[in-house]
Amino acid sequence: MEEKVLVGKIIKPFGIKGEVKVDAMTDFPDERFKVGAIVYLREKRGDQSLVIASHRVHKGYDLISFEGMQDINLIEASRMHELYALKDDSLLDEGEVWVSDLMGCEVYNHGTLFGVVKDMYDNTYQDLLVVEHNGKRVLIPYVDAFVKNKDIEHKRIDVALIKGFVDDED
Repeated sequence: MEEKVLVGKIIKPFGIKGEVKVDAMTDFPDERFKVGAIVYLREKRGDQSLVIASHRVHKGYDLISFEGMQDINLIEASRMHELYALKDDSLLDEGEVWVSDLMGCEVYNHGTLFGVVKDMYDNTYQDLLVVEHNGKRVLIPYVDAFVKNKDIEHKRIDVALIKGFVDDED
């Protein structure tokens, strides 16, 4: 089974012709939401595959419609549902990884287990790893100055944090 990645969340219907307002959660909206692309609407009973019929950007949100669903009554039930797409490694540049692949990675600081990646935040200047450390969440900039090695296959990330980065109570 091919792995899927989160690409957006439907906020609400937009207009009466079946468009939906989407909060995009992808670095590749032009690829993920292009006409003819397939996305998967996550529902309790399983994923429903949908084909993108139209895509445009309006006030910072992606507005999309799906083939066969150009009616507000058909699309109303999709409110607040997540959209997924198949993972496509060809979209990544060399050295890049999927955020979903970082989740659960053990983080080692100078060779000592520091914690586990729980999330990632997209900060304006750089991404931040959210690492569970001694019951607290620590934000580590996802930049070469701190991240020294990532071995996604073995779920391991090596970092070199500077003194005072974390207030450990000893």
